[in-house]
Amino acid sequence: MHTSELLRHYGYYAIFFAGLFEGETILLLGAYAVHQGYLQMPLVIGFGAAAAFVSDQFYFFLGRRRGPTIEQKYPRIHQRLDKVSGFTDRHPITTVLVMRFAWGLRIVLPIALGMGRMRAALYVPLSAVASLLWACTVAYFGVAISEFAHRLIGNLRHHEHTILLGTAVAALLVALWQLRLRQQAPKVRPD
Repeated sequence: MHTSELLRHYGYYAIFFAGLFEGETILLLGAYAVHQGYLQMPLVIGFGAAAAFVSDQFYFFLGRRRGPTIEQKYPRIHQRLDKVSGFTDRHPITTVLVMRFAWGLRIVLPIALGMGRMRAALYVPLSAVASLLWACTVAYFGVAISEFAHRLIGNLRHHEHTILLGTAVAALLVALWQLRLRQQAPKVRPD
């Protein structure tokens, strides 16, 4: 099956499921597919925003229900929660609206908000708006990058396999790096 067929048949599903774990990379690929005419921008944005929203809800409610256990079990998360909790307590609405753009804090920020005083009835709609804003920003940025690359390199269709392979390798390296960091983190055992 050619790359274009794969993208047309499975692109939206890939954006959603991969977006649950790594949002920007897959959304940028989705934007490339929009630029090439394989996918439609509103659906790319919709599936990307949906994945971001589901992910953020998961971490918010995880913080709400298991926050102290997470802090005790994962020292690195505990350290990051200590660093961000002052900001999230003082500026909860701002935190929700910008947390999708805060690389390295996308897990900790919704956990901190869930552990804090923010009501779920406020968090959920704000998170939906923030996810949509984030998906629009990243997708339109991705189309602009694709257009720039097209002007610089020429027809990108000849390089699609290389682009997809390079992205897959980059995503794998990021996943392995995160796994290594988790393994190196000291474990705190409850007494």
